[in-house]
Amino acid sequence: MRTEDELGGTLRDAAGRAPELDLIAGVNKRRRRRTRRRAQLLAAAAVVAVVGTSTVVARGAFSSGGGEEAAARPATTVTTEARPRPSKKVTPTPGPEVTVTTTMTAKPQGIPVAKLWPQALFQMPAKNADGWRYRPITGIGATEVLLKAEPSVGKAGRIEVYDTKTGKFRVVTEVPRTPGLKGYFQAAASTDGRNVVWSTTAKKNGTWIAELWWAPLSGGKAKLAVTLTGAAADVETVGTDGESIVWSTRKGGVYRKPFADGAPNRVPKTDGLHLISWPWAGDAGNVFIEPDRNQSKIVNLADGTVTKVVIKDKMKGVRCGPVWCSGRQGGAAFFQRLDGTRIGKVPGFGFIGGPRPYPVLDRFLRAGDSVYDLNTGNVARIEKPGSWIGSNSLEPSTVLYWGTTKGNNPDKYWVLNLAAVPPAQ
Repeated sequence: MRTEDELGGTLRDAAGRAPELDLIAGVNKRRRRRTRRRAQLLAAAAVVAVVGTSTVVARGAFSSGGGEEAAARPATTVTTEARPRPSKKVTPTPGPEVTVTTTMTAKPQGIPVAKLWPQALFQMPAKNADGWRYRPITGIGATEVLLKAEPSVGKAGRIEVYDTKTGKFRVVTEVPRTPGLKGYFQAAASTDGRNVVWSTTAKKNGTWIAELWWAPLSGGKAKLAVTLTGAAADVETVGTDGESIVWSTRKGGVYRKPFADGAPNRVPKTDGLHLISWPWAGDAGNVFIEPDRNQSKIVNLADGTVTKVVIKDKMKGVRCGPVWCSGRQGGAAFFQRLDGTRIGKVPGFGFIGGPRPYPVLDRFLRAGDSVYDLNTGNVARIEKPGSWIGSNSLEPSTVLYWGTTKGNNPDKYWVLNLAAVPPAQ
């Protein structure tokens, strides 16, 4: 049972972030009849919709349909095991001890993002020359952003890259649609800087399936990596290790399929694990489905290293990256290191960052209209003319965007790419 303080914190947070969470309901609406867990997620998102003040922008998905068609491949159910491929170990650099002392009321305070991180903030067109709407997905680096261009909801689009230095766009690939499928919906995308991968869900002969696609980021035709059916089709997150497409399911378990020839396989010792962003995985899934469950460990799938999370009294909904964690305690949001040190409170907020509230780049924490830099203690305030902020990735995306004018269909976006924030700033 939640306390009034917890509920109040959750609703205040939800009211400030309704658009991006509304889309979670939209994404899962297509699946809610498959399991009771979908209904639970929808119900949680519906609470947000009640207290919010604007319509859906985008979070965690972009739609697809029509356009270039590709031949369907035989469905594959993942059951076998395979040894992980060698991968370079990623070791985050811990930042100094921080204490956030900003007093927060209904609207978070902080330094305007344009003053604190000017090199990370830019404007871009919200539509291309054909009138297709752009949806920023995530930063590829400090000067490039991955985008989805969609002609309209339910129509096929393209994946593009925007260069903030030159102001130019380039097409990565057309988004195909397999013939004979109904209810086609593109649900997640990710990039490692060399490849882009994404998943789609659809119905085939009345049965839900999932397709996993990939294309080289340098440009080229999209390729269907694997078709999944049954429980294996319940894909929650996709990513890539540079040689394979990797994904996890809502029941847990991480899988991979090589870009080259080869069968899909389950990564050993990943029972109950959920992919965060390659190579990291944790043992807790969607926080809206299991709002009080705590992540107890984080696993480096590249080398098998397991790190335990220190959970203290009354902590709930804890989710962690390689260094930082966030969660709820006593009705307020908090952050800490994996080992339970460097703990700090974020007053006035319950859930942070939606259903996958992992710190972005294991450094930044989103709360309402503010972004906290856990390494430096800086707090950036997003000043926007409208009432929404968009985010388009189920992984911890580096990108947030909003309209330069009021309304849900602006001509230009302001885009904050946290990948462009210098380490010490």
